[in-house]
Amino acid sequence: MVFKYPEIRTPKEFEEIVRKCGKLVEGFGYVQPKYDGSNITCVDGTFYTRNLNPLPKHFQELLYKALGKDFKNLIELSKRYQVFFELGGYLNSPAGYKDCWSGEADYVIFDLVQGNQFVNPEQAKEIVESYGLKFVEVKKMNVRDVLENWQRMLNDYKVFEGFVLKIPTPSECLKMLHHNFVMAKFKHEYLGKQVITVRKESKTVSKKDFELPELEESEVYGAINKAHLELGDDIFDKKKAMPKIFEYVRQEAEKHGRKIPSASKIYRYYLQYLERIKK
Repeated sequence: MVFKYPEIRTPKEFEEIVRKCGKLVEGFGYVQPKYDGSNITCVDGTFYTRNLNPLPKHFQELLYKALGKDFKNLIELSKRYQVFFELGGYLNSPAGYKDCWSGEADYVIFDLVQGNQFVNPEQAKEIVESYGLKFVEVKKMNVRDVLENWQRMLNDYKVFEGFVLKIPTPSECLKMLHHNFVMAKFKHEYLGKQVITVRKESKTVSKKDFELPELEESEVYGAINKAHLELGDDIFDKKKAMPKIFEYVRQEAEKHGRKIPSASKIYRYYLQYLERIKK
């Protein structure tokens, strides 16, 4: 069985989880840089997109170029664990954070799964590097400190989209949260827009709380990249691409509680995305 990677919460979404499971902020978590690319998984030598579709030809070529001599070792690792990695590089940075990569095509592993359980990030890093493969940097930090200082912490991740916080799920919350780790993403575009309230007290709700902000730019580019992973070369055919892009943008907006950008703005993002991959 192939494990589908769970959604990573935004700060506001994570705050809702904390209200239901307060113990999440009482322990420690693992902080990893968030690379700008495409979420790819490998199981027993077979590669899939985030939505568990086969890789289109364009991304297969990018993958072989990115992995190079590491390809065989990754295949061997995937026989023991399901491997999740970011496929990126200058040729595949949907949100424009190219400086986190070291070449036109590049990769970095960020998770291992065994069965339906995530391997502890520190242990995963040791395993991956023992195969001569690249794994993201990992910092163990107090969860409350991260939640109270994440905006300042983003200064340490300027060349990345931001960072991801991974927290071991308390046993009493496992049934509700389904996975043994809870994940939240903190991105530069959230600065000044999303603030986490760690306190448990209820707050006064104003009319402004019900006004949905527009879906963030990087989420739109991520949706376009998902469409590209599904469509392959048909991404260049706007008649085929735009309906699929609108579908993914709508899904992202609903998932994150955001307003869908105008059609003209989505189309502009689409054209910019095409320019990036052509370069």
